Amino acid sequence: MSNSDHLANERTLLAWIRTGIALIGFGFVIAKFVLFLHLLKPTGNTQSASIIYGEVMIILGIITILYGLYAYLAYEKDLEKGSIKPKKTENTIFSVIIIIFAIFLSFLLLF
Repeated sequence: MSNSDHLANERTLLAWIRTGIALIGFGFVIAKFVLFLHLLKPTGNTQSASIIYGEVMIILGIITILYGLYAYLAYEKDLEKGSIKPKKTENTIFSVIIIIFAIFLSFLLLF
């Protein structure tokens, strides 16, 4: 395989990492939102569901980065062998995990 294939694989890894970092950052913003709410309406209880939402987003970001690293290493291995195999099962499992997290967050927002 050519160098451009390896470079494309690296760009894809960087995209996964950027997405994961964005999710982690957004998770921190959501988790810290409780402090903003406490400033607006001081109460004795500073615990909030936003901490749970934030933690879920942070976990989702970590999972995204780990999956991106897995995909990168798997494709590099395939590129070295000279044959690319579709990752249908892995991509499906990752998609289902993301959907489960999204459903979980949706239910948290309802209560």
